[in-house]
Amino acid sequence: MISFRPFLIVVFQFTLFISSAACASVGFAEVEVPDPLDRPIQASIWYPTNDEPRLQPLAAYAQIVAPNGHVAGEGLPLVVVSHGTGGSAYGHHDTAFALAEAGFVVVALTHPGDNYADMRHYASRSQLTERPRQVSLIIDYMLRAWPHRGAINPDRVGIFGFSIGGFTALVGMGGKPVLSGLIEQCAAAPQRWVCREFGGVDNLARSFGAAPLDVVHDARLKAAFVAAPAIPALFLADGLSDVHKPVALWAAALDDIVPVEPDFAIVRDGLPVRPVSHVEPGAGHYSFLAPCTRSQRAELHEICTDPPGFDRAAFHARLNAAAVAFFRANL
Repeated sequence: MISFRPFLIVVFQFTLFISSAACASVGFAEVEVPDPLDRPIQASIWYPTNDEPRLQPLAAYAQIVAPNGHVAGEGLPLVVVSHGTGGSAYGHHDTAFALAEAGFVVVALTHPGDNYADMRHYASRSQLTERPRQVSLIIDYMLRAWPHRGAINPDRVGIFGFSIGGFTALVGMGGKPVLSGLIEQCAAAPQRWVCREFGGVDNLARSFGAAPLDVVHDARLKAAFVAAPAIPALFLADGLSDVHKPVALWAAALDDIVPVEPDFAIVRDGLPVRPVSHVEPGAGHYSFLAPCTRSQRAELHEICTDPPGFDRAAFHARLNAAAVAFFRANL
């Protein structure tokens, strides 16, 4: 949950994402989706194609894709990717690529008001309410306006969310956040990262107010892969009771932003359908972001540095395979 700024490529570093690209063709497009209530939403789309791929820069990364290629297949499942605070559509590009390579259409949005260049909504009610609404708008676009929408099966839509994107995914699936749970948690444990970041109990009450959080649920979402979901105390005590669809819940054992205890347990135990859950040994919060390039490691030390001995690239091979398997089974 910290600014994730893309940088111009200085050195291409080929990760698993790059080395796997030759196995199948993946198309790539970038779009701008109008939002009647806010700035346009920037989104990136990966999808299966039979067109010839080529090396292409992607901010600080590189990818081998067919830019604006034709979509191959029909009745394809759709997965939306929701990034963490201060992130961008590119933060999980390797996961998006792996899903597209496996036959999914993947759309990753850069959330207006909560991204590397625009933090207007951070630590406010708008951060919690606007994100699910933006996801719903993106699904509208993909099913109603995207030029290749005919290739998508509208009954096979899922979401991958990391950190506050995990919160976003749970809300979209039917979660009902309330502020009382977070305020009670911060009153009992003010030293918690989220409590300090939001300015303590008094500031929480001032910033968010007492009115219920008016959030958007989207019945089109059929499954969610949730990684290190931020601020799960918002779902205390029974805010997840209406989420009856499949959820995969992953956590990092050494996460100091969304700790396994109690945060992982709040979500795991709050879901009425037991999630497919996994705690990755040795991982930190930012281990869920795509492996960093050399230039990023020099500029973005905090989000590019894993706990000693942890291999982020190897972890992402397992993470991406798990995401593919989960969505194949549930979409």
